[in-house]
Amino acid sequence: MTKKRLAAWLLAAFTGLSLHYLLLLIGCLITKGNLSPASFLALMTERLTQPGDAVRYLDIAQNGYVAEGENAINLVFYPLYPFLVRFLSLGTGRYALAGVVLSHLCYAGACAMLYELLRLDGGPREAFGGVLLMSAWPFSMFVLGVYSESLFLLLSIGCLYCMRRDRMAAAGICGFLAALTRVQGMLLIFPLVYTAVRRVCREKRFRGRDMCALLPIGGFLVYLVINYTLHGDPFKFLEFEAGEPWYQTTQWLGKTLADQASMTGEYPGLAPYIYVPQLVLFFFSALVLLAGLRQKAPVEYVLYGAVYLGFTYLSGWMISGGRYLLGCVPLFLILARVRTPAVRYILFTLEGMLFFFYNLLFLMAYAIM
Repeated sequence: MTKKRLAAWLLAAFTGLSLHYLLLLIGCLITKGNLSPASFLALMTERLTQPGDAVRYLDIAQNGYVAEGENAINLVFYPLYPFLVRFLSLGTGRYALAGVVLSHLCYAGACAMLYELLRLDGGPREAFGGVLLMSAWPFSMFVLGVYSESLFLLLSIGCLYCMRRDRMAAAGICGFLAALTRVQGMLLIFPLVYTAVRRVCREKRFRGRDMCALLPIGGFLVYLVINYTLHGDPFKFLEFEAGEPWYQTTQWLGKTLADQASMTGEYPGLAPYIYVPQLVLFFFSALVLLAGLRQKAPVEYVLYGAVYLGFTYLSGWMISGGRYLLGCVPLFLILARVRTPAVRYILFTLEGMLFFFYNLLFLMAYAIM
């Protein structure tokens, strides 16, 4: 590794982390009234380790999955992230600290890996632009806390990078681990299989390592085994997701979009923070993927992005769409390729404004999930 390459990685990681720490500082000043170390630590504890899913990840890390009791529903959360939190906390028992450290490390790695992936097709400016676009995603406030977003980003970007470098075994392993992190991880099978089949057709020969393209499904199967071991039903998680407090079912894409539009009127207090953004982000993401076809982005990127977007919006009562779309890496890979100065200026300005708006609201404990 050259010093120049290492410096680029460090700069990419610093760029991603510094944006979020800037928001933490501003949030501390607004919510606590000062920037003392005690106030800053209190804000980080409150917003990075306690809201929403964070508490459930910490419970899994500490107690594992359980077959009975109120925490049995924690089964809906995939195992890799809490397993790593538990591993990092060995000897200290400080699960929350381990979760925050893990997310920081994974997010720094994801930024550096995204830079490397974009450098395969463009220059440093384009690569750093992609890192900025991912870091300033309006619903990226979860990347430093006890959530699986950063780990998933690192693994999915790593999978795409290894795939592009024709390292199918490494790509398959990353896909396998991504599928143990979030359900969307298994969708990495689409770009992997497409790439493997295209290479076989081009070179007229099959390599054993091309079978590694199927590994993301293996990760999902391991999760099903966990379900079966605990409950005798490999799809028990679907029952838990359909119940309180998530009420998540699978439905046609059109119904999801219609429901989101309807909820903007039914829940005016939540509409600006949940339902309107989810509706807008779907059509924005679809347009970005279409733009990727026009700019001749790698087909595997567009394929993965389309499958990811469609699968995510099959969810019934969706309340975290903006957060889920942070994991749709092709959006940032395609947007980073925009070279028209005016479009880039509008894109970065608008995203930056929304990033500050929604992240500050999250730090102020608004209903952003």
